[in-house]
Amino acid sequence: MSMRKGSKLASFHRVIVEAKLNLDAFEITLEKDTPESKGKGSPGDAGTGTIKVMYKPTDVSAHYRDGVVPPAHLRFEADLKLNLFKTH
Repeated sequence: MSMRKGSKLASFHRVIVEAKLNLDAFEITLEKDTPESKGKGSPGDAGTGTIKVMYKPTDVSAHYRDGVVPPAHLRFEADLKLNLFKTH
């Protein structure tokens, strides 16, 4: 695991812990973009991949674009507060 991936994962873990939820209840994966997956004419820095977060008890998942503003973990935090993952 690269340092960059580790720090992203740590940001998601912090959000989960602050929400008083179980880290093991979430599955977080990072899928890197391949050069051919970006559309013709799309800027090379318009994201470096997708972060998928799944809440295992409900099988609810969401995808967050990595490498864009606002950071993916902040969008995830907003979704948790909106109960998108049906955690309660």
